[in-house]
Amino acid sequence: MYTTIQTVTGLFPIDKLENVLMHEHIVLGYAGWFYDPRCTRFDHDAAEKKTLDRLKRLRDCGVNLVVDPCPIELGRNPGFMQEMSVKSGVQIMCSTGFDLEARGCLSAFRSASAEEIRDIYLYEIENGIGPEHIKPGIIKVATGYGEITDYEERCIHAAAMASLSSGLPVITHTEKGTMGPEQAQALKRYGVAANRCLISHCCANSDLRYQKAIFDEGAYVGFDRFGNSWHGDDYFRLAMLTALIHMGFSERLFIGTDSVAFLLKTLPGDRNYEHWDPVRLFEVILPQLKERGVTDQDIKNMTCDNAKRFFTGAPV
Repeated sequence: MYTTIQTVTGLFPIDKLENVLMHEHIVLGYAGWFYDPRCTRFDHDAAEKKTLDRLKRLRDCGVNLVVDPCPIELGRNPGFMQEMSVKSGVQIMCSTGFDLEARGCLSAFRSASAEEIRDIYLYEIENGIGPEHIKPGIIKVATGYGEITDYEERCIHAAAMASLSSGLPVITHTEKGTMGPEQAQALKRYGVAANRCLISHCCANSDLRYQKAIFDEGAYVGFDRFGNSWHGDDYFRLAMLTALIHMGFSERLFIGTDSVAFLLKTLPGDRNYEHWDPVRLFEVILPQLKERGVTDQDIKNMTCDNAKRFFTGAPV
């Protein structure tokens, strides 16, 4: 079993993890954001102000690790993550991996084989990202709505090969509550142990048979969009999560918000991703879970103990 994780500032002991957020974003910009003439540079000062405020308030909630599974194309900025980690005292983990085809597939990689994509991931894992040579601690996989395209399948295969070679676990993006079980099945088919896979954004599907199918594959499930009004309502997220916990699955669940501290470009329709706050998870959502009969140990599982098991590779 593993005893340390790779963060943007170096190796960190797994047994020192406290509260962990497994799917949040520090900086995010959709592929091609920098071609907008109004976004000609990264506003470092504005990003720092927003990011440090958020990280320090999370630190006050007992959070000492934030995982940012930003894929390669979405404005990933490990150097900035490293700077913010040092200034805030919160560990941050970055990822390697490409985004889903509909949102991130770049022509330079569209025809790459799974082995060629694997080599990109392994280069970053072994040599680090950018001039700072910051190493990722997790591998990202993403699929689109209702299907896994050929390109996405190659990226899944590449992620599996890179995971088996490096020992890094895999975290995924699912679109609108679809393809989670299929992601888990594909990763298992390519040899990744199910307890090293976290299938994210599962709160988008209100049919509990969807989450149960992922649990049946042995993977972890992410209820990680609390506060995100574009992808559902917290009332129903709480209802579904409470039901799954009372069904006995708290040792297989992660909770979070999929928040973005600093968006590089406001999206059309003024969908500004900076409006929701992961601190609300601790101030509002966890107390509401307790009101619904969720125990302190259930909450500790979802915020701490499951992360330790996931990263060490310990069985559930």
